[in-house]
Amino acid sequence: MPLPVAKISNRMGASASDDTAGLRLVVRSVIAHVLGESREHPDVEDCTHEVLRRALEGRGRLRDGEALRPWVIGIARHVAIDARRARRRARAREENASELSPALERLVDPAPGPDERAASAERARRVDAAMRSLPDGPRTALQMFHVEGMGYQQIAQRLAVPLGTVATWVNRGRRAIAQAVDEERSLP
Repeated sequence: MPLPVAKISNRMGASASDDTAGLRLVVRSVIAHVLGESREHPDVEDCTHEVLRRALEGRGRLRDGEALRPWVIGIARHVAIDARRARRRARAREENASELSPALERLVDPAPGPDERAASAERARRVDAAMRSLPDGPRTALQMFHVEGMGYQQIAQRLAVPLGTVATWVNRGRRAIAQAVDEERSLP
């Protein structure tokens, strides 16, 4: 709610009462010009109230003999510039949000689709069944090589078998698993 000009002049002091009659209109005009809006725009009204509030609170900084009008117009100019900057920041945030949203919608979900998950689960089931069907030696050697990351030499030492046996077991295990996966591909 705007403060009446008479109340402003009473708060500012008797010497300022002559200048305050048209002060509100001048403040509105300055703000409207800086913001590029009409004097009736709500932002202009908000800024006008802010200018008058700052002028009332800062009246002690007004030097004796200093004209009220230029001082208040300076406050109006700064308030309007701050409002214009705030508008730009808000617009930039809105633009960034609107640009980001379509970009996010265009991103491809890297997760596998339902059909790929089903095929992967079936493949895992076949590999597991093929692993269980292997004898203990080849199954253990294959797990040590592919799951635990051990080398042939380490596997041979741990299982106490010759190096050639480990190589044969790993090779046979791989063929059995490949055959199980190939059977999957040949099914309709």
